[in-house]
This record gives sequence, structure tokens and C-alpha cells, in this order.
Amino acid sequence: MQVHQIPIFKDWVPEWLARAVIFAVLLNSILGFALYYNNPESTVGYYGIEPSDVQYSVVVMYASVVSFLALDFRIIKYFTTRKYLLIGLALNAVTYVICFYTKNWILFLICRFVQGAVCALFCNIVLNLIFPRLHSGRSRVIGYTIFYGSLQVSIPVCGIYCSYVLYYFNFNWLFYGLIILSLPVLFAVLLTMNSKSRIHKKIPLYYLDLTGYFFYTVFCLLAGYILVYGQQLNWFENQLIWLLTAAGIILLVLFAVRENRLKRPLINLEILKAKNFVTGLFLLFAFYIFKGTSGFTYGYIESILGVDPLNIIPIWVFTIVVTIISMFITSRFILTGTPLIRIVIVGFFILALFYIYMLCFVSNTGETNDFIIPTCLFAIASGVVFVPAVAFTVSSAPPKIAFNASFIGIFARFLGFCTSIAINNYVQLYTKATVYEKVRESMTELNPQLDLTLQNIQNTYINQGSDFIAGKNASGMYLKTLIREQILARSIRDYYEIMLVSVSVVIILLILMPGLNKVVIRLRKGSLPY
Repeated sequence: MQVHQIPIFKDWVPEWLARAVIFAVLLNSILGFALYYNNPESTVGYYGIEPSDVQYSVVVMYASVVSFLALDFRIIKYFTTRKYLLIGLALNAVTYVICFYTKNWILFLICRFVQGAVCALFCNIVLNLIFPRLHSGRSRVIGYTIFYGSLQVSIPVCGIYCSYVLYYFNFNWLFYGLIILSLPVLFAVLLTMNSKSRIHKKIPLYYLDLTGYFFYTVFCLLAGYILVYGQQLNWFENQLIWLLTAAGIILLVLFAVRENRLKRPLINLEILKAKNFVTGLFLLFAFYIFKGTSGFTYGYIESILGVDPLNIIPIWVFTIVVTIISMFITSRFILTGTPLIRIVIVGFFILALFYIYMLCFVSNTGETNDFIIPTCLFAIASGVVFVPAVAFTVSSAPPKIAFNASFIGIFARFLGFCTSIAINNYVQLYTKATVYEKVRESMTELNPQLDLTLQNIQNTYINQGSDFIAGKNASGMYLKTLIREQILARSIRDYYEIMLVSVSVVIILLILMPGLNKVVIRLRKGSLPY
């Protein structure tokens, strides 16, 4: 007899194997989600696109996950579990094959959208398999920790996978590898699961809010497009941004009006009337803005320090280990009854330490080992903030409609992720332009230090065996490279200064806001994470 009441797995399947299959399905879904997040240059080179296009491809998949997760709440109750998983695996395989053979960018975006829906499908099934097996509140806290720990380590795991594959093969071979990795999952599902078992009692798909799903999906795609391409199009100086913003507002109003009138809405918006729930959404939104700064650290190590992606793998390994340890330690504090908001404040304080460390060490020189400590600080902060913030948000929701916290919570994370891209694009351009203007003002022919610096660089090349002309040309190129690295390093420091001020403001607000410590953790059996 299985731990849960519905025999999803066959009688001969032991509990450890059932959990291993569930985890394999989860890993398969998140591996495709965070696939090339840390290696955008390879995508740019393969498809001949702009970096902002790569960012939007990630947003497209994320938007698909956000919108389909709400719709799937009903669909999952119609299909048998094994059949639904097999449909998802088949859709993934087809899109992976298309991505492997095509260089058409529009077709690639369509495939990523489908993969996002499949990712939501997998996560929904996994969550419905995990949490009915956890009967006590203690077990559900551990379940939350395992699920979110998997999400947190997905980016470094994908970074390791991509580094190895891209070192030997082209970008499209990433999808070939995913096809191979999906085969063991396919065989495990076929071998261990009953063909006629289901998680919920079968419910027909009548009154399925497809119109609301359409409004919600298009709104997410439009919001992502505006935030990703806004800086490139000069924001509201461009007519397209005005049109997309107007369309987004209209869609949002139509969606809200429709959901409030329906008996079976896609998302019950009544949950937004809970004050502390909105505070929890703010925590998730802010956390994902700060979480987006990790890309600057890895970009700095690769671009300025010139470290090969394969040599960054030790940092990713440290990040994975530290994230797992910090999340399980945090779960122990939650179980002892420590106020959730206090844990979140500690996490944001550790994040502030990360920014301070980076401000002290960012320059155009350094060693990879120097950045193990800050990346570990960032991993600790992520592990400390994430689960308590989610638990705080879920516990603040009214019990009757608490399941809607999943749908709105993941939207808050999505919006924070897109906002972090917009802030990164704007601040990076602004700080680079500011630093470049200061450098340009000082680097003139009237500055005697310029000629002296060029002469010293030229002498260095001549001493190494270059002739006079080659040394002169090389000195100019070297100086340009050095200036570009200095500008990038300075802009990164300026960006971290802004983030340090921002996280300090968040900490102060959380300390001053009354009543947050009174929120008691309530992880109900029907409440699934997001």
C-alpha cells in the first residue's frame, strides 16, 4: 500500500523508487527551463540575434509556465497521471527535435512557449504527487524546501551542463542532450506507474476558462516584451511601447472583470484583498529583482577576468552545495517557530553583505577563487529568503481560496524577473555611458599621461619581440581593451551600489511594517507551492 491513498505507482514499486521517479520528472522540467540562461553568447552566435532576443526567449517560456499553471489546475483532473506525463514528454521531445534542426527564431520561440506549458504540466503533477504524501506540517516544510531547493540549483546545474556541451558542440546540441536525458524518465514512467490511476477524481473540462487564459497569456507576453525591449526602444518615446502598454492595460482590465464575474474563474482575485498576502507578493517580487544580479557576477568573471566557462564550474558546485545546506538549515528554523519575516530580513541582510563584498573586490584584476565567497553569500541569501517568503505568502492567504496563492505567487516572481531584466538593461547602459563620458573627458591629447601610458605599453610589446609598428598598433588595441574593461567594472560597481541601497530600503520597510511577525505558518495539505 502506498503512502498516499491513490495507487499512482504499481504495487511492486518501493517508496524510494517512487520518490526517485518524481524527482526525475521535476529535474527534467526545470533543466529545460533554465537551459541557456548562463550562456546567452552561444545563443546569440548560433541564431544571429541580439542579447535582448535571448532574454525574451526566456521570458516567453516563463510566461507560458505562469499562465498554463492556472489552466492546468483543471486539466490535470481530467487525464490519468501516466497519460498526462507521456503527453508532456512527447511534446517536449518534438519541440527539442525542432530546436535541434531549425535556426528559425520565430519557430524557436514557439517551441519555447510549448516547453513552458509542459514545464508547468510536469511541476503540477510533481507537486500533486509530493504533497499528498506528506501528512504532517513538518513534512510539508521539508517538501517545500526540496522543491524550492531544486528550483534554486537549476541555474547552476544548467550552467555546468551547458559549459560541457558547448565546449565540444554547437548550441543546438543542448536540445539533443535533453532528448537523451528524457529517455530514462520516459521508461521509468512507463515501468512504474499504473496506466489508469489518477491524482484526482475525473472532472470534465466544461466551463474551462480558455478566454481568461488567452487574456492572461497575452498580457504576460506583452509585459515581458515591454520590460525586455523597453530600453532598446527608448521606452515611451517609441509608439510601439505605447501601443503595447495600452493593449496590456485593456487585457488586464478585461481579465479582472471576467474573473470577478465567473463562477469558476481561472484565478480567484479575491485573494488580493488579504493585506499580508500582498506583502508576501512584494517580498517575492523584490527577491526576484535582487536575484537577477547574479548574472552580473558570472558575466564579470567571464568578461573581465577572462575565465573560461569550464573554470567557473567549481563556483557553481559551491553554489549548489551552499544553497542546499542553507535551505535545510532555514527549514529547521521554520520548524522551531521562528517568525518568518525575521528569517526573510536575515536573508536580505546577507544579500546586502554580498553587494558590499562585490563593491570591495570588483576590478579588472582578480582570481576565480576570490569570488567563491560572494557567490556563496548569494546562495545563502537565496536559500534563506525563498522558502520563508513563500510560506509567509501562503500562510497569509484566506484558507478557502489559498490554492490561488500558487497562481498569483508565480506571477509575482515572473514580474520580478522581467523587472530585473529591465533594470539591468537600463542601469547597465546608464552607468556605462556615465563612466565612458568621464573617461573621454580625461583621455585627450592634452593629457600627458595618455602618451606616457601608450609608450609604456608599446615598450612592453617591443621587449617581448614585436617590431616598432606592430608594438604601436598593439598598444592602441590593448589600451582600448583595458578602458573597456575598466568601464564595465565601474558600471558593475555602480549597479551594485544601487542594489545595496535598494535592499537596505526593503530591510528597513520590513522592520517598520507592523503586524508581520504575527503571521503564523499554515501550510495546509491542499496548499501547493509555486
